[in-house]
Parts: sequence; C-alpha cells; structure tokens
Amino acid sequence: ENRMVAIRIPGGPSAARRIEHRVSGADANPYLVLAAILGAALIGIEKELSPGEPTGGEGQGLTLAKLPPDWASAIASFEGGPLVAEIFPATLRQSFVACKRQELNTFALNVSDFEIETYLESV
Repeated sequence: ENRMVAIRIPGGPSAARRIEHRVSGADANPYLVLAAILGAALIGIEKELSPGEPTGGEGQGLTLAKLPPDWASAIASFEGGPLVAEIFPATLRQSFVACKRQELNTFALNVSDFEIETYLESV
C-alpha cells in the first residue's frame, strides 16, 4: 500500500486491479502514459535491468532522479530521451513535440488577469 512510489499495481479483487501512475498529471494523455510505462517495463525485462530495491515509508533520504521542473523542460526531456526514442516511433515523437511546443507558445502569449492585476500598478 505504499503510495509514495511512481507506479504501483494495488492488490485486491481482480475486477479492481489497475495500474496507477502517481506522477502524471490530469492533463497527460492516458494512452501515451500507459504506452510509456509498458514500453519501459518491456525494455527493462528484455535488457534484464534491475528495478532497484523497493522503497518504503515516506522516501526521505533517497537520492532519486528529478522530474523536469517546468513544461518546456519536460518537452525537451521527452524529445531527447533515449528511452522515449526506443518506445515511440520518430514520427509520433516529432509530432507530439511540435504540438506541445505550439501549446506552450500559445499559453506564453496570453497575459492572465492575475498578471495584469499584479504588475499593472508597478509599471
């Protein structure tokens, strides 16, 4: 029942079985998330990679890889990720990256009411 892990398959009745990915956000495409999880698992099995020791408790004191801190960094990590390149075909990766960069640029061009209210008086 450790909820501090990124991926888990909780026990229980077979009708309630599911894969939980506790890192992806509500804005993530669930099909791409599941494809990435299963693709990475398959690569790990084929290459006989060790998943590492199980973690317990709250995970304090662990030295783990950090997730990208912002949307632009996440796009760049996806684009340049060697594991991503093994899982997804080049055309999908290129289209996905172009789409996400376009979305990011659209958001960046819009000034929110919060920004106007915050900075209007100081300029």
